[in-house]
Order: sequence, then structure tokens, then C-alpha cells
Amino acid sequence: MMDFLQNGIGNSTLWILAGITLMIGELFIPGTFVVFLGISAVLVGILSYFLDWNIWIQFALWATLSGILILIGGATLRKFFPSRTEKSPLSPEEGPGRIVSVTKDILVERKGGRILFQGTEWDAISKTRRIPSGRKAEIIERENLTFIVKPVEFPEET
Repeated sequence: MMDFLQNGIGNSTLWILAGITLMIGELFIPGTFVVFLGISAVLVGILSYFLDWNIWIQFALWATLSGILILIGGATLRKFFPSRTEKSPLSPEEGPGRIVSVTKDILVERKGGRILFQGTEWDAISKTRRIPSGRKAEIIERENLTFIVKPVEFPEET
């Protein structure tokens, strides 16, 4: 087995098979980056067929190529397939100005907070300050399925 791994042709075959497996795995793993890992593995396999590099150089080359391909390929794909964000004014029944209960701490500019609106929990963020669970918040707008809220101060809380 070690002779197979120490042989340059064996290493290149393993790299190419691993790359093809990763590219096929992209069909089952969301995120698009796995295909770039597979492409870089295939490239390392092709290069290692012609150049006699040890396994550590091959791994370093694979890691470097993967990083470069993820950065460049990801930016290129975002240009061709931009993500859509929907920032629309809410109709009165969709809640602008409605006071809702905070069910999970709402963070500033970070997802993770939750509100209870129309009997359902929704993701929520705050633009101004953290709103602890159990408090009330006012709905300002919605970005896709996340509500933007602001804290509500009642006179007895101050």
C-alpha cells in the first residue's frame, strides 16, 4: 500500500478521484465552495502526475489553490447570480408600527433574535440596541423573512 501512495502516479490518481468525488458531492452539499475544493484537487492530481512532489507540497498546493478558487470563483459567481434581497414597505396587516413580544434576545445588526408576530416566531434584528427576551419591540420593516425592530420603552420601565 505504501508503494502505491509513494508512487507519483498513485498520488495523482487519488487526487483526481478525490476531486471528482468532491465535485459530485457539491450536488448534495449546499454552498458552492465544495466544487472549488474538487477542482483544485483535480489540478493538483494533474500537476503531481508530471512533477515529482512530496505529499506535503501537494497538500500545501491544494490548500492554496482551494483558497484562491473560493475567493475568485465565489466573487465571479456572485456577479452572475446575485442574491436577491427584498426590502419592501410593509402593508398595515404586515405589521409596521405593531408592538410584538421578544421571545429570544434581539441583537444589534446580527441575526439570532426572535419575535412573536401573528402567532408565529420570526427572525428579528435591531438597528439601534439589544432587546432582551420578554420585552416588547416595534416592527419597523422587513428584509426577506427577517423583521427589523426597535425597542419599545414604556413609561413604567424608565
